[in-house]
Amino acid sequence: MVQRTMVADTEPSSVTRGEIPGVTAFAFARLLNPAPDAASLALTRDGHLMVTVSGEIMARTDDLLLCSENLDARPLNRRMQGRAVPEVFQRLVSLEGQGHMVLSRARENFYPLKLQRDLCFFVERFIWALEASLMWDVGRLPGTRLTTPIPLVRVAGEGAVALRIRGELVAVKVSPNRPYRVRDEGFVGWVGNVVPQVLPKVEGAADTSFLLCEGEGAVLVSLPGSDGRDGGFAAS
Repeated sequence: MVQRTMVADTEPSSVTRGEIPGVTAFAFARLLNPAPDAASLALTRDGHLMVTVSGEIMARTDDLLLCSENLDARPLNRRMQGRAVPEVFQRLVSLEGQGHMVLSRARENFYPLKLQRDLCFFVERFIWALEASLMWDVGRLPGTRLTTPIPLVRVAGEGAVALRIRGELVAVKVSPNRPYRVRDEGFVGWVGNVVPQVLPKVEGAADTSFLLCEGEGAVLVSLPGSDGRDGGFAAS
């Protein structure tokens, strides 16, 4: 609790001044250090991502605000179909040790999510952190190898993952009798047995691509932010 110092009136006509906290009390009331029982992935009150490391965690270091100096970072080898390959993962690094860091949300929004023996697929660029307890490997969305590739990360098991997207993260349920088409800019990933495929562009139409999502599960979609960019889906 912040201690407040009252300024006493010295004359009947004097005006009470605003209360000013002591700098030490102010600092300790607004510490950005994690509690002993803090989750490995959590949000600050302003929506920045706090990553608490106790052993190992995988995270990006883009938009780093602060970081414990005693954390060791090393490149993370990509894994495809369970095999390590020489190419280094483009964004994530492995952080080891005991400490924490805070990543800026910039103009986007962080969404920490917990997998409970789930199987999920996420577009690579939206992933900002993964607990080491999760199993993962990387690949590309089928049908995009010869056009504009959409790198995917398959994540399974128990643990937390943090996504950062522009706009609001929502989901749409997909069933065998109710497929959906999703604008590729807003396509974040899916959970369950969803089968997405790239739809051919319509000649003469706007330069917009859609994915047809069929099967059984839920598709994660980024709705447009306040600037009107990214996201959107429509029933097929």
